[in-house]
Formats: sequence, C-alpha cells, structure tokens
Amino acid sequence: MPAIEIKYEDIFFDPKVQTMCISPSFTCPHYNHSHSCPPVAPYLEKEISSYKKFYLIFSRSNLSEYVKKEKEKHPNRSEQRIKIFFYMENLYRNDLKEEVEKFLSKYSDESEEMLLLYDGTCKICLNDEDKGCTFDSGKPCRYPNKKMFSMEAIGIEVIRTVVKLPNRDFEYPSKKYSYRFGLICIKY
Repeated sequence: MPAIEIKYEDIFFDPKVQTMCISPSFTCPHYNHSHSCPPVAPYLEKEISSYKKFYLIFSRSNLSEYVKKEKEKHPNRSEQRIKIFFYMENLYRNDLKEEVEKFLSKYSDESEEMLLLYDGTCKICLNDEDKGCTFDSGKPCRYPNKKMFSMEAIGIEVIRTVVKLPNRDFEYPSKKYSYRFGLICIKY
C-alpha cells in the first residue's frame, strides 16, 4: 500500500500556496467555484499541528507508458498534448480515494479523530444526482461533513513536502510516473 508515515515537521505550510491557484498565466477552473477551494478554503496549519500521526498516501500512474501507447495511436500528436489528455482523463479518477480507504480499513477505532486531505477539488457532488457543487448558486455545501479539501487548498506545499521526505522510496519528481498525493492526519 503506497503510504509513508511522516512527522508534522516534514509538512511545509505556506499561506501563499493558496494563491497559486490563480496567477497571471493560469487560473484553476475550481478557484472560487467550490466550497473546498481557495479563496474560501481555510488555512489549517495551526489545526493540523494538534494531530499526532501523519501518513502521506499516494497513487501512481505510469505516464511514460501512457505517452508511448498514445504516440503509437496518434503519431502526430505532441507529447505535451498527450500529457494534457492524460491529466484530463485522470482528473476525476478515484484511485487516490481508494488508496486512502484501503489504508483506513486497517484502523478499527472509529473514535479516532482524523482529517483526510486529497488532491484537486472536492469530488463528492460530482455525480448525476447532485450535478456539481452548490458554491456558484450561493447555496451552502450539501455535505459539509464529507467535504474534501486538497493539501494545497489548506496551505500545504506538496512538492516541497514530498521532495524533502527522508524516508521516501520513490523518485519524485519523476519523468516516468505521475503521482497524486493525500494526507491522513490522526489525533489519537
């Protein structure tokens, strides 16, 4: 199972991370369109410091294999365009959530207080019944107790956190793999 126990001191917080979703050259499509994204997402460094155990959970996809297969099917397509398709195809995949659920299945004590952080925007309402987040309509979140924040949304600099981990047993950043990261914080 792809999980690494880390220490609070391994996590890099910076309120400026929340502003990275919007810049002169790029604006995330979820910025100011989701109850779980900046600018409304809270900065949680102080709250997270009250937790005792931390597990970095990740999923990995073989990006180089994907590029190779797509190049065979579409020889005129640029590698950059293929990577964009890869990103778009995988944007709403639940592989990271599945890894988190596998990890949590080993905990039998449901009374432990946990904070689960994922990647990207909250995906709870992205289904045929709910038809998306209520944020743009001005209505409150349908599922405030299930809301999924990303590590970046609450102020964690993910790349710096992962690169500096002393006990990491995988290459990151990688030219071969694409990673998705989440964080499980447990109070005990």
